[in-house]
Amino acid sequence: MEITMNLLMMLGGVAVFMFGMKQMSSGLEQSAGNGVRNLFKKMDKNRVVNYGIGAGATALVQSSSATSIMTVGLAHAKIVTVKQGAGFILGAKVGTTVSAYIFALSGLSKGGFSISALFSALSFIGVLIIFTTSNEKLNRIAPFLIGFGMLFIGLEVMETAIGGADSPLSIGLSQIFKYEIMQNPFLLVILGILFTAIIQSSSAASGVFIAFLASGVITNIDQSFFLVMGANIGTCSDGIMASLTTNAYGKRIALFHVITSVIGAISFMFILIAFRMPIVSFFENMFPTNPQFSMATFNLIYNAIYTSILLLFLDPLVNFVTKTIKDKDQELEELTYIDESFLQTPSVAIEQALKELHDMANLAKENIDRAFASLINADMSESKTIADVEYRINFLTNKLTSFFIKISSVNQNARDQELIGGLHHVANDIERLGDYAVLLVKETNEMKSNEIEFLEETKEELNEIYVYIDQMFALGFDAFTHRKTENFREIARLQKKIKKMISASRNAHVARLSSELYPVEASKSVYSTLFSLQRISDHLVNVAFSIRSTTGSKTEAMEAVEKEELANAAR
Repeated sequence: MEITMNLLMMLGGVAVFMFGMKQMSSGLEQSAGNGVRNLFKKMDKNRVVNYGIGAGATALVQSSSATSIMTVGLAHAKIVTVKQGAGFILGAKVGTTVSAYIFALSGLSKGGFSISALFSALSFIGVLIIFTTSNEKLNRIAPFLIGFGMLFIGLEVMETAIGGADSPLSIGLSQIFKYEIMQNPFLLVILGILFTAIIQSSSAASGVFIAFLASGVITNIDQSFFLVMGANIGTCSDGIMASLTTNAYGKRIALFHVITSVIGAISFMFILIAFRMPIVSFFENMFPTNPQFSMATFNLIYNAIYTSILLLFLDPLVNFVTKTIKDKDQELEELTYIDESFLQTPSVAIEQALKELHDMANLAKENIDRAFASLINADMSESKTIADVEYRINFLTNKLTSFFIKISSVNQNARDQELIGGLHHVANDIERLGDYAVLLVKETNEMKSNEIEFLEETKEELNEIYVYIDQMFALGFDAFTHRKTENFREIARLQKKIKKMISASRNAHVARLSSELYPVEASKSVYSTLFSLQRISDHLVNVAFSIRSTTGSKTEAMEAVEKEELANAAR
């Protein structure tokens, strides 16, 4: 029963300590807020300066979690670059080690004097300020004093509950750390990660580990070293949670925080495993009667060394997280095939441009499919995707147009010049195909806003027309990609068929209006949709026939094919 009651008291002490930690951090943010903001204003391109700012700001607010969340937010808002924020994050790791030294003071006493008792009394002063004065400056300091005092009250409660090294609870808890499995560095690091992720504060985790050292629960100081390295990784959970709702810039900061923390922990874990005895002896000799200071000092040295080294490799680390987490605009602005290096061999450059153009045509086809399905089903769920793809099509159009001009400047071959001239027109036709996808989805939105729906008869007519358009897409892209004319007559036939069907659908709509099956307001949507489908078929003809006509003229292309056929027959 005694062990159970002491365990409950220890948990109460942990609760008081953690609440005091939160209260102190909150109070520091209020009282030191201007100082932190002034430090942020000094952030510049110098990585060492940003490292120092990170250490200073975190030392002021005593929470690496708070500073990492702030950095994620600043990167999200594009107030700081990822590189600036990365330097700040590394510095924050050093700044947060100050708290471990403060907690370590709880175990110091001389004669009848106890530092813990002195600091605990600060809570009373803070409460006294709140209840006796309305002074704004004092009231900003009061939460910090209350939280700071509660830290030591919590530590004292924990240590009292645990008792001395011979108490039943201390023996029970220390027995856990004496199991052979608890000597495993990997397990200790994982425990440190999990414990810190749960309580959401590496500083608070350090305080608990220090209480365990001071009360004799942990007798091997190297175990606390592995635990604190795990805590260094576990504290990244705050930044990860904060980044979930941010853009790519905020997520990059969170990923940088995780990667650097893992690199530091793994590196030092292997160093500590390899040189366990000399390192332990060094710290035991430095603080023979105060093991909590050994942990605090190791925490400082560990964070200072690995962050300083990683600061030298800041550029490749930032490049890595940037490439790993791509901005949405970056994804939409990637070129798959074309590159200026191909301009040295114009024939290769043309082939690469054709591949990029083909991918662009597929994007337009997929977008029109989405837009048409949205229209028929009165569903706007794909509107964001349609807008993103349209953005990419426009981007590719601009890049391809620029690339064609550059090819022309380095290639004087008459035949290639003619081909490039045709590709200019094809790029424009494909870009226009993409525009009609946007027009269709806009029409869907207007219909939903005005509560207009197509009749089933109209939907059937539109679907029948789209079946032929789908065939034109397949034949037209095949003709363009493989540079063959066998599909020309079938494409021309399909275009005529579509025109007749569109004309019949317009007439049918007029009849439905006369029969009052449709409101007058529906006419705009019906005619706009039919017009878009007609123009899509026209642009598909231009794309296909461009292989025999620079402008995509059906007449010109058919004449060229007939001449070729006559020439072949004459042979």
